[in-house]
Amino acid sequence: MVEGHSVHRVAHRHRTTLVGSSFKASSPNSRFSAGAGIINALTFCAIEAVGKNLFAFFGDMKKDPHVVHVHFGMSGAWAIHPLSSAPPPTATTRLRLEGPDSKGKAVVVDLSAMTCNIGGMELYDEKRAKLGEDPLRADADPERLWGKVSRSKKGIGALIMDQSFFTGPGNIYRAEILLKAGVHPSIPGNRLSREAFDRVWLHTVELLQRGYATGSILTVDADDAVGRPGLRRYIYNSYRCGKCGGKVKSWDIAGRTCYACESCQPPNPKYMDVETKPKPKPKKEDKDT
Repeated sequence: MVEGHSVHRVAHRHRTTLVGSSFKASSPNSRFSAGAGIINALTFCAIEAVGKNLFAFFGDMKKDPHVVHVHFGMSGAWAIHPLSSAPPPTATTRLRLEGPDSKGKAVVVDLSAMTCNIGGMELYDEKRAKLGEDPLRADADPERLWGKVSRSKKGIGALIMDQSFFTGPGNIYRAEILLKAGVHPSIPGNRLSREAFDRVWLHTVELLQRGYATGSILTVDADDAVGRPGLRRYIYNSYRCGKCGGKVKSWDIAGRTCYACESCQPPNPKYMDVETKPKPKPKKEDKDT
């Protein structure tokens, strides 16, 4: 899955390279033909990232622009190529933009994505209202997020993956954020202390900012990486914890594998089985007659 930090990097690159220019728009695989026809020759006037979602605005921001909503899915991309070396479109190329970038250089911009829709500002408003707090946005509100988390019976591990709560982190980030915060994924939101929530949010912001800066999911701190140059993550897809060497437990939450270090994230026994199927009740023995 293309994570939130990567989506923000695409938004920044397009904002500095494409916004302000007009482009010839087409849909090589015909899956966005109507949308391409609408934005053809219009000014690419703004772009915004919210978690794993991109919103590209065409036309005039003051006069109800056309909004292209993009979700990359597992392996989408929105790449910029010099016209002279642009590759041919592929079977997954939904949108191709051709024209001068903000510096006047001829470019070809190809979009491949799981989701690519077009609408007006109502599309943006509808989608944005369903998304939670994005740790890479200046308008992220941890107080609002705490209010939602503290009312939820779901485990914090499930909530981090719920884009209506935490917008941007995926499965790798979930494992590493909770490890660094020392919080077990199965603790319900409504039983999580405010101090623990603050640690979770702190590491969510820290790790996604690091991902944005480096372009990669590097969760291991410099001190822990000394002498271990290949260590990039502490527990994700690992048998032993990169912090303490303890055993890593894995189990399923909503179809995705979740990880926790049994030493760094000791579960409260009261909440140990929150995200697993309840154990069957023991059968009553027959009384002697």
